[in-house]
Amino acid sequence: MSAADRWGLLGLLAMIKNAGVDADGGLSSVGTDLGAMGLDMGYEGNLYSTFVTPWADQSAAHSVEPDFHLPPCYSAQPPPLGPAKAGAFSDETLFFMFYSSPRDALQEIAAQELWNRNWRYHKDLRIWITKESGSAPSSKIPGGEAGTYTWWNPDDWCKERKEMSVRYADLEEKTVAAFVMGPGLVLAQPGQTIPGQQQVQGAAGQQGGVQSAGQARMQMAGI
Repeated sequence: MSAADRWGLLGLLAMIKNAGVDADGGLSSVGTDLGAMGLDMGYEGNLYSTFVTPWADQSAAHSVEPDFHLPPCYSAQPPPLGPAKAGAFSDETLFFMFYSSPRDALQEIAAQELWNRNWRYHKDLRIWITKESGSAPSSKIPGGEAGTYTWWNPDDWCKERKEMSVRYADLEEKTVAAFVMGPGLVLAQPGQTIPGQQQVQGAAGQQGGVQSAGQARMQMAGI
């Protein structure tokens, strides 16, 4: 028999023919009848509970390997992610939550926290933009501003800058929080505003009503 045939079907056939004279009694080639070793093949339940090993007494084997029960502490479910935890996440993590959880509570939580960090969602362009500190001042245009803005590129997954004109009406408003600030997911009551919203509205009122509330919020955020 060649070296190649030794590990093929011809080698397996030769091993089966010599099963009776092998030192292991053919266990490695043809196996053995498990019924002759005490295994109840007619048992309808799980076999592991009636047959642990053929080389040990059944009663002794059960005392060494008792049935396993999962402790109740492993079944405890962690509380859902709440707005209070989102404040500790980086911007990149919040963007991942926003884009990977469409129409989910996580997307709303991420959007609210990004809004709190002076990011604004452009409804027409469908991108997040912000005005970082130290950038050139924006010029006024009818109903908005024009200048250099930082925006999050979801395709390249990075922050980029570009010149653009922004109309206040094209920005998503987050004046009312969807969830109460806390560790869990608790829906906010109607009329409940996000932290700091009253101060922003007060600043808008001091300008004599010339600017809209959205424009005042943009200026307070530096956009």
